[in-house]
Amino acid sequence: MKKFNIAICDDEMSDLMYEKELIDDVMPDISNEAEWTIDMFSSSQEMINSEKTYNMVFLDVEMVELNGIETAEALYRKSPVTLIFFVTHHEGYMDEAMNKHAFRFWTKPIDRTRLIYGIQSAIKELDMKCRSLSLNVGKQKIDIPLNNIIYVYHESRHTYIVTTDRTIKIIAPLSSIVKQLSEDYFAATHASYYVNLNYVSDYSKSEVICEYKKQYYHVCVSTRKYSDFNKRFIEWSCRLK
Repeated sequence: MKKFNIAICDDEMSDLMYEKELIDDVMPDISNEAEWTIDMFSSSQEMINSEKTYNMVFLDVEMVELNGIETAEALYRKSPVTLIFFVTHHEGYMDEAMNKHAFRFWTKPIDRTRLIYGIQSAIKELDMKCRSLSLNVGKQKIDIPLNNIIYVYHESRHTYIVTTDRTIKIIAPLSSIVKQLSEDYFAATHASYYVNLNYVSDYSKSEVICEYKKQYYHVCVSTRKYSDFNKRFIEWSCRLK
């Protein structure tokens, strides 16, 4: 049975309670094989400081202590695979929010039908992120979760898989690795480089910058690949709201 950790962060208690009741109401309609917990926070800093990580976060944009844009940035550094639903009274924040790894951007009050479709899409996204890359390293077979891979590249007959905790070097063609990567959130920046779009913090025509826990990775971009990469990143970051 799947279990989802969900957080709601809003400094308006009435909105906090409404969203919790609505999520509790729609979840049985979405899946009868899922369990879920919902933690409510009226303080964004309290949620950031929590040791718990969440699959989905419903985040108010306008908060006094630390606004939703700043909170999303902190959550992303903590867990790049957390799916963030921005919820606000004002659409004027959309452009800024979409640059902070928004999965959805909704105006209050949340529409029940949109919530159902949004959570269904989130579950599919989370399922995809649970997929693994299978490798033979020496005589040992290992599986690496795709969402832990920051980028992969090929150099001097070796393929390197750079993950959140180590770099793995194998003798194998890059093509054999690319076949196992998800086309939904991996993209080529160069004939020999593929990056996980979840970790991209910035890019230019010469390089892509990936970030994980304040560590930065600089990945080269070829002139030939830049246009395709730029298009892929925009399509990926601007999912249907």
